[in-house]
Amino acid sequence: MKIGVDIDGVLANSLPLWVNELNKFFNKNKRVEDIHLYEIHKTYEITVDDLELFLDRKGRFLMSEPDPVTGSSYYLGRLKQLYEICIISARDKKYYQETLDWLNKNSLPYDDLLLLGSHEKKEFCLERDLKVLVEDTLEIGIKVSAAGIPVLLMDAPYNRGKLPELVYRKHSWEEIYRALASEPLIIPKT
Repeated sequence: MKIGVDIDGVLANSLPLWVNELNKFFNKNKRVEDIHLYEIHKTYEITVDDLELFLDRKGRFLMSEPDPVTGSSYYLGRLKQLYEICIISARDKKYYQETLDWLNKNSLPYDDLLLLGSHEKKEFCLERDLKVLVEDTLEIGIKVSAAGIPVLLMDAPYNRGKLPELVYRKHSWEEIYRALASEPLIIPKT
């Protein structure tokens, strides 16, 4: 069975690094709790073009330097013994080498790596026949779960709210592991 796993906010504790770098670049004083990651340009009151300029200058650093989420390497390694792991990220393909290096540096095992350059993950989840997606963005979780794929949503300040059917909030990698390895999870039959 294949499961999908996001990178930023799930494997990589990217948000503190992003907030620090965005604050310096745009001379702002935002806190992690202020951020809505899905549309970060709106939080910072900047244009999409401004965000692109920021990413042109800081993108490689942002993809290479976040700390791993606590427990991600250990529990992903344990899940790799049970499942095929497909890492599926909205990161742009131009960051493939930085992403590959970061995954290897942090001992994060996987079978397949997809950098989509888009938050539209539903079709890729269906094409890859993923049975579960581990994600941190609620908007993505809503779309993927609407296609019948359960989503384990890593809790974050930017994804609070009512969860639709098939979206299950998890607060740690230990909880994610337990949900996939020991607790019965409702997985649609194919």
